[in-house]
Formats: sequence, structure tokens, C-alpha cells
Amino acid sequence: MFIIGNFLIGLGVAFRILFNIETAIIVISAILSWIPEARTLYYYLQSLADIVERPIRRIIPRIGPVDVSPIIAIVLLVFLDRFLIQSIIDLGYYLK
Repeated sequence: MFIIGNFLIGLGVAFRILFNIETAIIVISAILSWIPEARTLYYYLQSLADIVERPIRRIIPRIGPVDVSPIIAIVLLVFLDRFLIQSIIDLGYYLK
């Protein structure tokens, strides 16, 4: 069972790293949207951030000129990290 436990731990850690990278991309993209000189980098990072933000924008539209989808995306990613990914890692340690 230790092989399955190690697999689950590795899977959980890999997902955690991906979620942290996506969270950083969302934050950097939101900051770059305020800087006109960084438009090319902004468009590249925004296309990566849209992986999570686009479904949220379908449900919750902009509130005037304010886009709250980055905030909701970060909260959702943190929730999934603390709930789902931590459960996978804990299950891996339990099976180890």
C-alpha cells in the first residue's frame, strides 16, 4: 500500500504546485492590467489566467468597471487546495 500512498502524496504535491503557479499568474496578470507598457506580457499571462477565470466570468459578470473574477478564482483555488488536495495528501500518508 505504500506505493499507492506515495503516488497520492506525489499527485497531491504536484497539483498543489500547479495551483500555486496559477494563483501567482492570476495575481501578476491583475497587477499588469494596470500598467499600459506591459500589454504584451499581460495578454500572455491573461490567456493562462483565463483557464480559471473564464468559467467564473460566465456566472458572475463585471460589476461596473470592476472585474471580481480574479478574487473569486483565487479564493476557489485556495479552497480546493486546502480541501481537496490536502485530503489527497493526507490519504496518501494514511496509506503509507
